[in-house]
Amino acid sequence: MGECRCSRLKVGMTVTESRNWNPDCAEHGTTSVWWNTPEQKQKRETDRLRLEDLWAQVRAARKKARDG
Repeated sequence: MGECRCSRLKVGMTVTESRNWNPDCAEHGTTSVWWNTPEQKQKRETDRLRLEDLWAQVRAARKKARDG
């Protein structure tokens, strides 16, 4: 594996274990072994479905607010 180029996120002055994923990172990027594991593929699919649901809720709320 290559060296990770994903920056760690800070909350206030505390550095967390969360990362801002870099698509060009040798260790975590879109061409890495990690990115293409079944677990990561499933996580991305779950996240995608959750976002689709949230966007549907937003559209419904906007329509309700607009139409009264």
